[in-house]
Amino acid sequence: MSSTLPKLVIALTHNHDAWIVGSAADPDNLSPRDYDVIVPHYEWGKAAHLVPKTAQVNSFGGWKVCDGGVSIDIWPGDLGWLLQRPKCRFAWHPASGTR
Repeated sequence: MSSTLPKLVIALTHNHDAWIVGSAADPDNLSPRDYDVIVPHYEWGKAAHLVPKTAQVNSFGGWKVCDGGVSIDIWPGDLGWLLQRPKCRFAWHPASGTR
């Protein structure tokens, strides 16, 4: 487990099978400015309880939160669908190490 990840991202990826997608999943990006996290629909019912009440709705239909000064976008979704989008070039599953 990477100690450089925000605590909320660790909780989502290791306990709810979530994936980090976008630029933060790029292995060459050692200092991401933010994190985009997609939570599988089958885990969303449990993972949603981790989203703080102060979260704002984001443009993906998910939530934007701040954890330790780091911006995190979280939304329920299907990784396969997301990877078919031309702007999504990277995905990382920290719990398994899969990229």
